[in-house]
Amino acid sequence: MTIIATLGAYAGLALLALMAATPLLVELDQRFPVTRRAKAAEREHRVPAGLASA
Repeated sequence: MTIIATLGAYAGLALLALMAATPLLVELDQRFPVTRRAKAAEREHRVPAGLASA
C-alpha cells in the first residue's frame, strides 16, 4: 500500500470510530451540560452599552 492509501485507511477508521461514538457523546452532553463555559462565553460576547449604538 502506498502512504496515501495507508493514511486514507486510517482516516476512514477514525471516522468510523467517531461515528460509532457520536450517540455516546450526545448522551453525555445532554446528561452533563457545561454551564460554566457557556456563561463565560456569554459574558465575553456582551457589548458595552457605549459601543452598542455606534
